[in-house]
Amino acid sequence: TGTTQRIMAGDLTGRLPVGRSGDELDRLAENLNAMLERIEALMMGLKEVSDNIAHDLKTPLTRLRNRAEDALAKSRTEVEYRSALERTIEESDGLIRTFNALLMIARAESGQARGNMDDFDAADVARGIHELYEPLAEDDGMTLHVKVETAPVHANRELISQALANLVENAIKYGKPIVATLPAGAGATAEADPKEILIEARRVGDRVLLSVTDRGPGIPVADRKHAVERFVRLEASRTQPGSGLGLSLASAVATLHGGDLRLDDAHPGLIATLAIPVLSGGSDRLAAQMQDVPKKAA
Repeated sequence: TGTTQRIMAGDLTGRLPVGRSGDELDRLAENLNAMLERIEALMMGLKEVSDNIAHDLKTPLTRLRNRAEDALAKSRTEVEYRSALERTIEESDGLIRTFNALLMIARAESGQARGNMDDFDAADVARGIHELYEPLAEDDGMTLHVKVETAPVHANRELISQALANLVENAIKYGKPIVATLPAGAGATAEADPKEILIEARRVGDRVLLSVTDRGPGIPVADRKHAVERFVRLEASRTQPGSGLGLSLASAVATLHGGDLRLDDAHPGLIATLAIPVLSGGSDRLAAQMQDVPKKAA
């Protein structure tokens, strides 16, 4: 009772004492303490998000207001007014994208999206993202390839697609090669295309792996845990447009499905992988159905 009263008073660090007998009361106390730790982590996360929104969105909002005020204060031509309005719309679109990403992360972390789970082939998602982003990659001097095999999964297709899209966007932005050719060995081959970005979908054991590999500078091991936090932009990415929410959303989507987001070395480059458990039932039935369907010719 004393512990719960302290928690209700605002001290979220309070925990129930656990004895050594291991009886039902000790097990109840352990479960309640685990619940309290989760609540404390969520509250801390909420505070951090609020602080980050106030800090990171203040600059674009101020810039938006100043541009509008500058356009009104000075006598300009129709072309100049149109240019000012176009920049204002562009800035507004960026803010809307940031808020949409935050809402999607909130949906994933709260578990609301669990009600929209369905059976589908993750290979279809990978192909769709490849088709969507291939022109963008080419415009940026990169080549986007896809390599898939049947990978049935029971998940939220919208969130899985958005998470994979974020990984591809990051690879296009930050995965430009740092050398003209790649050394043989250490996971790379002399024939590898340094401008290639590879999207893969496959099933390994009881998990479906959706990965994006680039040949850029990668992310240092010490920064990988920090890179998936909200609004975090590493030093190498500060000159690029973005809000620092791409990896955070991908990580939240993976966690929602009981999986994780893995960031590994590609020697050189980065391999970002969504590892999603294959749930029993629908996904296994879907896999059986797919084995009866003849494969389309390449």
